[in-house]
Amino acid sequence: MDFCDTLAAILRTAKADQYRDRFRYGALYNLNYHKEVKKKDCTYYEVYTLPMSEHVPDGYREISFVCLRQDGAFEAPYTIGLMCRAARKKVKGLEDFHFHMLRHTFTSNLLSNGASPKDVRELLGHADVSTTMNIYAHATREEKRTSARLLDKVVGRE
Repeated sequence: MDFCDTLAAILRTAKADQYRDRFRYGALYNLNYHKEVKKKDCTYYEVYTLPMSEHVPDGYREISFVCLRQDGAFEAPYTIGLMCRAARKKVKGLEDFHFHMLRHTFTSNLLSNGASPKDVRELLGHADVSTTMNIYAHATREEKRTSARLLDKVVGRE
């Protein structure tokens, strides 16, 4: 997957922080594992967090995550939801905020700064570019003005 230098720097820092924390916590540091589970026609993965000092059961494979707590434990996605709800209560103007809004902002910013809709579709993991454009592409005020003035260009008034 392609990503920008800024994200690469953030990921390198996160990895360095994880190594530092692993050294600091020693045997109390947690490692994360997954186990593949098959039920009927469905395969899913269960994630487990175990202290380094604990025996790893058969069938568990270590997995590396970016978002970890300082003790190495996996940070579940619902934690971010809890933080967003707390922010809504505490910060004036964020009453309607939810984490998914960041995805909309990310997409709109990419598109308004000239990113190809097909590239954005791929970054978001959509099967069809129409999903990206219909759901996530929010036109900026300036883009709306520019579009509205296109007719002036066609008739030679600009």
